[in-house]
Amino acid sequence: MKILHLSKFYPPDPGGLEHVVARLAEGAAAAGHEVRVVCATGSSWLRDPRKRVTEPPRRGVAVVRLPTYGVWWSQPLARGYVAASRWPADVVYIHRPHPLADLASLLTPRRPTIVFHHSDIQRQRLVRLAYQPLTRAVARRADAAVVATEANLDHAADLGRAGKEKAVVIPLGVDAKRFVPIENPSRPAIFPSVARGPVGLFVGRLVGYKGLDVLFRAVQGTNLRVVVVGGGPLREHLDAEIRSVGLRDNILMVGTVKDDELAGYYQAAQYFVLPSTTPAEMFGISLVEAMACGRPVISTDLTTGVREVNEANVTGLVVPRGDAESLRAAMKRLAEDEALCRRLGEAARRRVEERFTLDRMVERHLELCEGVAGRG
Repeated sequence: MKILHLSKFYPPDPGGLEHVVARLAEGAAAAGHEVRVVCATGSSWLRDPRKRVTEPPRRGVAVVRLPTYGVWWSQPLARGYVAASRWPADVVYIHRPHPLADLASLLTPRRPTIVFHHSDIQRQRLVRLAYQPLTRAVARRADAAVVATEANLDHAADLGRAGKEKAVVIPLGVDAKRFVPIENPSRPAIFPSVARGPVGLFVGRLVGYKGLDVLFRAVQGTNLRVVVVGGGPLREHLDAEIRSVGLRDNILMVGTVKDDELAGYYQAAQYFVLPSTTPAEMFGISLVEAMACGRPVISTDLTTGVREVNEANVTGLVVPRGDAESLRAAMKRLAEDEALCRRLGEAARRRVEERFTLDRMVERHLELCEGVAGRG
């Protein structure tokens, strides 16, 4: 099959959606399919803004990066996106929220189409109201829609009724051979010394809905220590807050790390914390990566797919969103109880093996592609 993914950006540009697109594309290519990704040129690339770049296949995936002339309401303005989307694919994936991809679907010849609904637009209410007629029109025309959990379907207003009726639940997955528990792992050089006590970990984009302000309040005035991995628009603000409120002994900001080094950070931590505060956190792939490494996790009581990843008091702890005191108590509990961490971590690894592996995710998507392509 020829499979086309229409994405906002693509690695090495960061982001959960981009991470999922790459895993699906590479998995399909490894299975012998011809795969192409059309995306905008992101911040990790220095390109001539007048030039379209079609990269040589990397891990079997051809990537077409289009020049970007700014970002409006978190959406890239990429000239030539519709034209590049005309590649003769047997199956087209639309990864949303991404208005350009939806528009391209309507302005190019009709082909078997799968809408991968990662989330609704969350913050920009007026943009969402203007965008929704387009998303629902595309969903009506599509052959299938994919959401990562049943809970995500409850938060998929942009799919509309027709889209929800054709929705298929396929959980996201991680490479269970790469993210593995290791006894006494070697620690990244930048990681704090274990001699000073347990260390928690956060991995994700530094954006408002991740709840890092709550995390900072939770550790203030305590001996709790957390390593924060990731980059994003709030980096300078968070660095300034660490200095202004005296959190240098509590929070270590390490920025982005290389993909092949990430597992080492999970393995070096005693527990993982994801204090997200809004439904923009639809799943939490970093939760699954930490769980695959046998680490207990702390998440919040969101009604999104997060609640289907971390099972309260089985794979980790769940606290009320935005509640710094409850988060502090949960972090202290895991920092002080190695036996509890071990029990929760072992259950977390089992849950990943049963439900959230990359192999299972790719296999189910390819089965869906074959079924959709057969209708064309």
